[in-house]
Amino acid sequence: MNPPGTGSWRVEQAAPDLAALRAEFPTFGIVADPARPAWMAVKGNEIFIRASDAHVLRQRLLEITRQ
Repeated sequence: MNPPGTGSWRVEQAAPDLAALRAEFPTFGIVADPARPAWMAVKGNEIFIRASDAHVLRQRLLEITRQ
């Protein structure tokens, strides 16, 4: 993933981060709107996570999946 502060909000750079998150967390639906910036993950009707970037979203997903 692109480190924070390196232009990771450019649309063309969101795709690799999105692909990496989807591969690491295949049971979640993950979408991103880098122009806003908003990164979201959902699992059924039970879990909805919103984050400001891919790194924060990954950290939150790790926290809930490792409990």
